[in-house]
Amino acid sequence: MKLYQNLTPQRAWKYIAVCLVAGFTSSNAQHLTLNTYSNQTEIKATGSITLTDGFYIPAGKNVRIFTGASFQQCVDLVSTPSADQNYISTKVFKKEGVNEGNINATLSTCEVNQTVQYFDGLGRPLQTVTVQGSPGFKDVVQPVDYDAFGREQFKYLPYSTVTGANGSFKPSAITSQAGFYNSPPAGVATITNTAFSESRFEPSPLNRVLERGSPGASWQLSAGHTQKMEYGSNNSTDYAVRLYQAVPSATPGEEHKRILSGTGYYTANELYLSISKDENWESIDGKAGTTEEYKDKEDRIVLKRVFNYKNNAIETLSTYYVYDDLGNLSFVLPPGANPDALALPSQTLQDQFCYQYRYDGRKRLIEKKLPGKDWEYMVYNKLDQLVLSQDSLQRVANQWLFTKYDALGRVVITGVYGDGASRSSLAGTLNSQSVLWENRLGSGTDYDNCSFPQNNIAWYHTINYYDDYNFPGNSFPQPDGVTQMSASRVKGLQTGSFVYQVNSSTRYLSVNYYDKDGRVLKTAAENHLGGTDLTDNTWNFAGELTASTRTHSGGSGPATTIAIRHEYDHMGRKKATMESINGQPEVVLSKLDYNELGQLSKKWLHSTDGNTFLQHTDYAYNERGWLKRSISGEFSIRLGYDTLGTPQYNGNITSQEWGTGYTYPSIYNYGYDKLNRLLSGVSTGAISMSEVLSYDVMGNISTLNRDGAGAGSYIYEGNRLKSISGGGLAAGSYAYDGNGNAVTDGRTGVNLTYNHLNLPITVNGSGLSITYTYDAMGRKLKKVSNMEAPSDYVDGVQYTGGAIEFIMTEEGKARNNGGTYSYEYNLTDHLGNVRYTFYQHPSSGLLERLQSDDYYAFGKQRVASAGVNKYLYNGKELQSELGQLDYGARFYDPVIGRFNTVDPLSEISRRNSHYSYALNNPIRFIDVDGMYAGDPPGWLKSAMDFFGIGTSQPKTKEEAIEKAEGQERLGRVAANNKAIEERLDKLEYIPAVGAISQISKGSVKQDNTIVAAGVGAGLLDAFGGKIASKVTEKVLGPALRKLVGEGLEAAGKEISTLTKSELKAISSFEKQISSHEDKLQKYIADPFKFDNQGILKNAPSDAVRQKIINSRINHLKHEISTFQNNINKIIDGN
Repeated sequence: MKLYQNLTPQRAWKYIAVCLVAGFTSSNAQHLTLNTYSNQTEIKATGSITLTDGFYIPAGKNVRIFTGASFQQCVDLVSTPSADQNYISTKVFKKEGVNEGNINATLSTCEVNQTVQYFDGLGRPLQTVTVQGSPGFKDVVQPVDYDAFGREQFKYLPYSTVTGANGSFKPSAITSQAGFYNSPPAGVATITNTAFSESRFEPSPLNRVLERGSPGASWQLSAGHTQKMEYGSNNSTDYAVRLYQAVPSATPGEEHKRILSGTGYYTANELYLSISKDENWESIDGKAGTTEEYKDKEDRIVLKRVFNYKNNAIETLSTYYVYDDLGNLSFVLPPGANPDALALPSQTLQDQFCYQYRYDGRKRLIEKKLPGKDWEYMVYNKLDQLVLSQDSLQRVANQWLFTKYDALGRVVITGVYGDGASRSSLAGTLNSQSVLWENRLGSGTDYDNCSFPQNNIAWYHTINYYDDYNFPGNSFPQPDGVTQMSASRVKGLQTGSFVYQVNSSTRYLSVNYYDKDGRVLKTAAENHLGGTDLTDNTWNFAGELTASTRTHSGGSGPATTIAIRHEYDHMGRKKATMESINGQPEVVLSKLDYNELGQLSKKWLHSTDGNTFLQHTDYAYNERGWLKRSISGEFSIRLGYDTLGTPQYNGNITSQEWGTGYTYPSIYNYGYDKLNRLLSGVSTGAISMSEVLSYDVMGNISTLNRDGAGAGSYIYEGNRLKSISGGGLAAGSYAYDGNGNAVTDGRTGVNLTYNHLNLPITVNGSGLSITYTYDAMGRKLKKVSNMEAPSDYVDGVQYTGGAIEFIMTEEGKARNNGGTYSYEYNLTDHLGNVRYTFYQHPSSGLLERLQSDDYYAFGKQRVASAGVNKYLYNGKELQSELGQLDYGARFYDPVIGRFNTVDPLSEISRRNSHYSYALNNPIRFIDVDGMYAGDPPGWLKSAMDFFGIGTSQPKTKEEAIEKAEGQERLGRVAANNKAIEERLDKLEYIPAVGAISQISKGSVKQDNTIVAAGVGAGLLDAFGGKIASKVTEKVLGPALRKLVGEGLEAAGKEISTLTKSELKAISSFEKQISSHEDKLQKYIADPFKFDNQGILKNAPSDAVRQKIINSRINHLKHEISTFQNNINKIIDGN
């Protein structure tokens, strides 16, 4: 790579920001010579770039100039919407400088995306066309069809086509769609005449769905493997429901306590009943495999009941929800408490299995008890903000976790407060406080320490700063005010924070710098090694992270620079990732190809020239979009659902075959119970492995027979594992602390201690000693073991023995070899389990295997690997001394198939044991970070990751940036949709003639989205004002349509109609959005005020609390997005 620069030195540093990335040697290199600047944000070439004398970039422009491999392809966007159809066209611009004057200029598909939505004569969405949206630049068409009652009986999969002009209406869409899937392009599943889902509706005005199929022959209504729904009410026989009550205590001073009461049943027809059956259910199953949900007249869930088939009989598992007289959830009675019995669950059963909640007079959760844990307390100020919380271990130590806020309700200080006073006493103290928040004393000063607590602070955990950079201890510079948003414009943004080491006065500063759009442009952070991590990000106009350069120093020795580039295709799908460390030649870590539906079809790994790759894997999917095969010369896997083994139709995997190429010598067959829990995993073929399991009603493993060694037995007290024995398991007993953490591990014979986050800090056993160091956010900083060299962790940079051992990458790691880095790559199965690790041999240049790994169903390695890669099952780090995996929030023991500490988010799934792993279905689900079981990475997960939804704690700096940007993408989409709504809100009430000039401008701008909303040019000429032709035109309903008459259509004007009923529907949805946005703003201002069940208020740590807050915020955003999508179906086609 060469960059020729003929600028004078003064001009070069003053006006141009240049990012140089080591490039490739390529026979078809592209060389550019530029004389003038054309307002680009990026200038790139595969060969060289020459800037001639006089080339000038104005001050304030942020331009990235680089050479290197490029895989982005663009073609001109050419669109001709059908003039004889009603439609709305939406364009999303991805380059700066588009305005009313040049909106019709020809742009490429990389510069603008267009969607055209067509409507029928009733104003219903009829077809959506994403113009040139497929990877092959074909139109992606989503057909819509209605039955005689206006219902979508059939929902069709999208397809791609070149039929007709780009963006035009496809009159034979449904026929063409069938043809597409009957003979699909490469990489797309063949779905012969069944590329749709069909619904059967209740024959009543309610139009409730009774049965719903899915694409594919196996999931059609005629095949019987469908989702089925029934509706009814409770009765006194088959659908009887126990009537529980939460009765206030009569003891003076204990009015907040509730006593479980009730011996009778709900009277018949008092509760609404919904019954659901998944695709595996058959009529011979009876109730087995069904779920019953009962709700009262206030729409509160009273009972969830599921049915299993065990020991030749139906097993009923009921979970009751009991509310007090004020509607507060007071008790949750899971199956382990046997709540269907006539007798009340004893206090012992309540303490072992039930969730218990207590509230004060303001309906604030003040005490709660989770199964197997002691009581936890919460104390609030007069603003209903949680100030103090205490678990059982802190109570013994006379300590509380505290939180301080500023005047806007933002968290500013957290830590540990020392006080042996009771909860009620501290509640009185807080209620008497007159100063409720912290204030900054002034520029360059700290908070005034006026809110409670003012003294007896044992440890600080975090200190957050907002609105400016003038806070004490900030050793990093002020923003430059050019590319970085000036300090005067960051009001409302978090600018810096200190995070403390747990139980230490040592703290680490981090500072965020933003661009003009509020995106994180740069982060500067101290690390525990005495060094810093400086990360510079580059975003394109569409908000995609295109480059990130991290400069890491560990306090001594030279800094390490990690430069990463990303490329995206014209629709925002990631196309390639490139990386260079310390100026080494840039390596293409991965290049991604997609099929015509946007599913990943091929992944290429490791290239030094952008043309030849070391390895590649092909992917194939079934009719439901589930991964069917991944094939490579090193590791291949084939998954069975409705085919192979015993068919499963609901997403459970019935078989896993693996090998190389198209040969699968090893086979794993799986069996499940009616609750989708794994009962058996038995292999045949080249490798012999087996696990056979049974469970109790809470999902705790009762027996485990591995490799025919006999049934290992698990003995419990509640959900706590008391002892194990037999079946090849090392016999031993377990002991727990008040928080439900195992302090004695019976299998390994070690003793453990934990910090306030319930993370292990010491492990001691015979000849074994380990200590872990964390910061207050739960990030692991250091591990010291007497069995191996000490390890340090700095956001994906891992040290061993004081030197960098490797740097995590998207596809594996870059291993340090005396200052140079060689890349190692992981091939994984569908769960993200590492199965094959390789690198490029430095001498031969050929692919060389480093290690291979196979696992039992619950994650135990078949053979302890002799390789050096410890990030294996689910990609989690193996603690080799313990045989356990670090999931972030807690450790998991794959030998016994369960966690040894309580799930921090156990209240999300109260029916299951909070020690169980992946809902006891580890072939389908993974536990992403030890707090949530969900689907593994895949094409759907990739889409979720794009918006930062459901992602785990980032392992690398890049992942952290991507997660943050994903959340920002989601927010930006919501902002764009909101702008559209506001425009439509104005349009809704425009009369036939009045205020027509308000829409004659024809377009509205918000961020990078323009939605044109106007009427035909001739009409606007008549009333004053004019709109640019061939941009979306919309007539606002029958009144205006009648005024214009049919002659306008005959003249070929492009008209779409919005009916009065649709306007009313839009208005209703807008009110819902407004209501939810109000909730969202209030929740952001004070999340605790909306936490009636106390899941947030009594979170065990700041990190968990923040995760819950983010989850709730994302949920509200999702609901807003759902309402917006309903509007979009009527109006804007998004």
